Amino acid sequence: MKNIHLLPTDKPSRLYKHNELGFKLLAPMPHEIGQYNGSNQNIYITNDEEIKEGDWFLENSTKLLKWKMTYSFPSEMNDICKKIILTTDQDLIKDGVQAIDDNFLEWFVKNPSCEEVEVEIDYSKSVINYSYKIIISKDEPKQETLEEAAEKYENKDQHKRSKLDFIEGAKWQQARMYSEEDLREAYFSAIKSTGEGWNGEYTGGNNPNIEEVFGVEFENWFKHKNK
Repeated sequence: MKNIHLLPTDKPSRLYKHNELGFKLLAPMPHEIGQYNGSNQNIYITNDEEIKEGDWFLENSTKLLKWKMTYSFPSEMNDICKKIILTTDQDLIKDGVQAIDDNFLEWFVKNPSCEEVEVEIDYSKSVINYSYKIIISKDEPKQETLEEAAEKYENKDQHKRSKLDFIEGAKWQQARMYSEEDLREAYFSAIKSTGEGWNGEYTGGNNPNIEEVFGVEFENWFKHKNK
């Protein structure tokens, strides 16, 4: 269930969304809006805790509100209103909401599509004045499938005719790619075909040391190529 929410702000922020790059970048310090080609952003992390007097919450993930009433929060609103427990919003932080630490911010800008994070209560200081701890997943982000990529590409096409073309194009490109063994064979064939070997140091064709001598060179080249 989604508990990470991003809202644009016209105030200084640690994050911004670049209009062309399309992902959130971490700034060393809060910066004013208009300095970059994008919009300042704030992160709000919510949970299902009861909303009480003085709590900040999000309504429908978009509307930022503070409950100022002394009576109980209406239970029928619990499905669309979620309590904010962590944020980068400096105004809320000054009002007592816990700040999101840099470890999570650095992780988030590398995984901007993440919409849910595990949060646990940290009682290490006090049972009364507890804090929240974000559990950052160590799993690698799920790799996008060809079908998912085609779906995303088609959504950008107003005529909705590009999905099959995208898939066929990707398959054509894949068919043109060579395996490591294909490249290795071509590499050594080229060396052996020269009459004197590489740099004139070895006699080509039938020299039994060719693969041993140039194997390290090939491995270094292949690793560099795939960085």
